[in-house]
Amino acid sequence: MIKSSHRERPHGRGKTRILLRIACFFTAVVLLAAVTGVSVSTAQEDYVLGPEDVISVTVWGHDDLTRELQISLDGTISFPLIGNVTAEGQTTKSLEQDIAARLADGYIVGPQVTVSVTEYRSQKFFIFGEVTSPGKFDLEPGITVLMAISMGGGLTPKAAPKRAKIIRQVDGTEKEIAVTMNSVVLPGDTIVVPESFF
Repeated sequence: MIKSSHRERPHGRGKTRILLRIACFFTAVVLLAAVTGVSVSTAQEDYVLGPEDVISVTVWGHDDLTRELQISLDGTISFPLIGNVTAEGQTTKSLEQDIAARLADGYIVGPQVTVSVTEYRSQKFFIFGEVTSPGKFDLEPGITVLMAISMGGGLTPKAAPKRAKIIRQVDGTEKEIAVTMNSVVLPGDTIVVPESFF
């Protein structure tokens, strides 16, 4: 009786492992986004506004004053009745208070102002190495290394995500920082995903 010599090809096993790895990665991205959704919303209050950010300004009870505005390169916005307001360097909460105080000065009694960021454009991060689409990306509050990798198109088959690192400017000095997939990305960070040894 001739025994079968058929065996699964190593190449097939390797391909299966790669597909499972990619599937697990994107599943983790979805789960992390669901878990951190509330914290990202809260983080918007601490976000420091800058040029090219797009914000929505609402004055309750005055629909004619609702505006979506892009912060100019000189860091200001132009708002009805009160003219130019410096937005750069402010948080959404402090800008709300600033606009409300100006409107209360002879225009509206007890104005209630809400400011929210609709597009984050002033702060950037970079991602290089073993990701599908390396480059520069807009940084939203609360973005983690895992989310950043997803924005870069995900990992390549050669990636070694456990050895990922961030290059960050700290007190004027460039430092390499070991990270996990849950590490939060800061403005100006460069994420590097190295190639696997195998």
